[in-house]
Amino acid sequence: MKKLLTAISLVMLVLFAVSCAGKVTPETPAESPAAETPEETPVETPAETPEVEPKTLTIDELYPFTANVERIYEGEGNEFAALTEYVDFLEGNRIQIRRSNGGTEIVYVLEKTADQLVEVFQQAETYYKENFLKKDAASPKIWLKAPIAVGTTWSSVAGETSTITALDKELNLPYGSVKAVEVTTVSPQGTTKTYFAKDLGLVKILTTGEGYEVSSSLKEINPNQPRVKVVNFYYPNAKDEKIFLYRKNITFQTNDIPRNLLVAAYKELPAEAVGVLTANTKVNSLYLNNDGMVYVDLSQDFLTEMNLGSGFEALVLQSLANTFGDYYGRDKVILTIDGKTYESGHIILDKFEPLQVNYDSIVDMN
Repeated sequence: MKKLLTAISLVMLVLFAVSCAGKVTPETPAESPAAETPEETPVETPAETPEVEPKTLTIDELYPFTANVERIYEGEGNEFAALTEYVDFLEGNRIQIRRSNGGTEIVYVLEKTADQLVEVFQQAETYYKENFLKKDAASPKIWLKAPIAVGTTWSSVAGETSTITALDKELNLPYGSVKAVEVTTVSPQGTTKTYFAKDLGLVKILTTGEGYEVSSSLKEINPNQPRVKVVNFYYPNAKDEKIFLYRKNITFQTNDIPRNLLVAAYKELPAEAVGVLTANTKVNSLYLNNDGMVYVDLSQDFLTEMNLGSGFEALVLQSLANTFGDYYGRDKVILTIDGKTYESGHIILDKFEPLQVNYDSIVDMN
């Protein structure tokens, strides 16, 4: 019986072992990314495009400085509204503009910085060319002020207030269609709107008041254009005690020194006349002084080379006074020789004694 139980136990152990051997435990697969469902797939959001603010115009863009440029404006509402502008002088951040309206010529000096365009000097009734770039006015006037944005406001002249009122005002000018910055200036006399366009500068002036409207609108811009001025030159007549008048066209470029051009033209001697400035005479200085008199300083060669009698010397001095006095629109001329009072073998002038402009006995040769 004992042997039988032992045999049964062995059989059961064998069966258990076989049963365990047949049971297969499934392998755990290596981790792999879980399959993404459509809901789990990230949706690519396009990057937001930042809003680009329009570029702010600069004062330099709105009023460029350029030499030898003539600008012509068509006028309406007034016989003096038509304008012609020319650049007399240009240096660094200052420019001297000559504006003619058919009745007068006005010279003004503008200074330009990154912050503003300012009229630092103005002088009316200025028919002669002289460099005023270093002059300053007691009350500078602001033409344009940064930032170039609607609402920018300033006041530089008593009783006037200026405001930028538009940045892209559509204008139909004789020159063509442009977009311009509008500056509105209000004063007790009325309202003036000035318009500046990129790369063109001042393109229109519109002034309104009770019962009137006057405008000057850009018509032409002529680059590399010299200014031609008619200048009167006076010479003694070689045969009698008359003085001949010859008109000559003088061509002025921007930054030309007027003295040099006048001297060169004066030395071109007409056949019938006696020379005033001798071959080697130098004009050391020539200017209109604050006392309203013209000052001209000549080199000693004027005396040593003249070699004339007293009568013709007097005619020479009168011709010289008429020529330079006429150019500046004045009737008194102070003449010196190398900084000293004028003294020749025939004529002696006291210190600050002027030569008087006199148009008697003039023979017009034109």
